[in-house]
Amino acid sequence: MRSFFTRRRTPAAAESSAVVLATEPEPLTPAQLADLEVAWAELRQAVQESGVTSFLACTRDGSRWQEDQGSVRAMTDTIRRTQKYTAEGLQDGPAR
Repeated sequence: MRSFFTRRRTPAAAESSAVVLATEPEPLTPAQLADLEVAWAELRQAVQESGVTSFLACTRDGSRWQEDQGSVRAMTDTIRRTQKYTAEGLQDGPAR
């Protein structure tokens, strides 16, 4: 068992573990662009209702979240849940 953990990687094994780089995304279709615009309208409304003045977001793979309707909707949901929690959750939360 000891030899298994102390064994060095062979050059072939090292070559097979190449880093995968993000490729350029496919252009959005007109339907996807329309859905993205709706998602952004929802986000703008949630931001206005919540009083959020600014926020930062990033993705794990380096892609632009602003161009992904799922990510925009996730940000909208996060803002709305946070707003609901701060308005209602403090009353129901544990005593400090």
